[in-house]
Amino acid sequence: MRRTLALTLTTATLLAACGAPKPEAGKILTVKTARIAEANFQPSIEAISMLESTTTVSLRPETDGRVVKVLAKDGERVEAGQPILELDNVQQSAALNAARAQARTDKLNAERYEFLFKNGASSAKQRDQYVTQAISSRDKVLADAATLGYKFVRSPIDGVVGDLDSVKLGDYVKAGQAITGIVDNSTLWTLMQIPATRAGEVKIGQTVNVTSQTNPPVKGEGEVSFISPYFGVSGSNSSPNALMVKATFPNLTGQLKTGQFVKSQIVVGEKQALAVPVQAVFMQAQQPFVYVTVPLSQALPKIKASASVPDKQKKKLEKLPPTTPIVVQKPVQLGELQNNLYPLKSGLKKGDTVVVSNTALLSNGIPVKTAN
Repeated sequence: MRRTLALTLTTATLLAACGAPKPEAGKILTVKTARIAEANFQPSIEAISMLESTTTVSLRPETDGRVVKVLAKDGERVEAGQPILELDNVQQSAALNAARAQARTDKLNAERYEFLFKNGASSAKQRDQYVTQAISSRDKVLADAATLGYKFVRSPIDGVVGDLDSVKLGDYVKAGQAITGIVDNSTLWTLMQIPATRAGEVKIGQTVNVTSQTNPPVKGEGEVSFISPYFGVSGSNSSPNALMVKATFPNLTGQLKTGQFVKSQIVVGEKQALAVPVQAVFMQAQQPFVYVTVPLSQALPKIKASASVPDKQKKKLEKLPPTTPIVVQKPVQLGELQNNLYPLKSGLKKGDTVVVSNTALLSNGIPVKTAN
């Protein structure tokens, strides 16, 4: 669309087109028009990228054991520290109970000998022996409690539980084995590959719009949070001539998910430009054109002077009011489409009126009736 051909509307083209067939003999086609005016455009860089959560973990037990309870469900929202699985812990529970009982006994003995020492009925050595034993018993309780705690596989973060079907009651799991994932989708990020030719346009803090490929699409807005200090590295998943750019954004609707592919759009600027409605543009030989309406009086002198236009056609046009609009085909050069508008680079001027309906039925020089 951006290729510009050296096409110029000549008098011969206009005159020859006056003989083009009309939609119906004796009838003038009615078309809708729009006036060329300025609009706000936001130049952008687009990429397809995958979403990732800023907070996601793989749930793994810290000790071996057999599953005796499953305490959460797939897709359930859990809090940090909430148990997901319970492993067989009979021995550890018994050891902890015994340690607690011993700790209570040792504490009472330490308190008794502290009282006796203060009243001169016990030596400092005896007192210190029982106090030391009480401290040791207390620490043993803490250690046994920690050992028992390893038998409960807990969520380390607030989030949503992934698939738990891989683990069932009675299964034996090992330390470090991946059980499921816990993900918090409240804040997401995406890593985009930007062509080297446009790398200089990207800045930290620029707005990034993301749109899902679902129907209806889900949208989100964030900003550029990281720009790689180097281009793609050989052996990585990135293109060797691409810049990696990271965008972070809040998942306000909660509908976007980790692992989802989206269309990411980095807004790299904002400008005012003349706008051409998408309905006005048609293509010929990879060149965009529009139909502009002009008064018949403006084109009639050239038509009369042409030897290629039949006298019959000239007489028909002469009978029409001088203000009758006729259509003239013009080549244009356009930028990237945004919100059903093309930014105009060349070919038209502010205030020109272009046809936005029935363009397939038109040709150069045809008289029309216009409706705004």
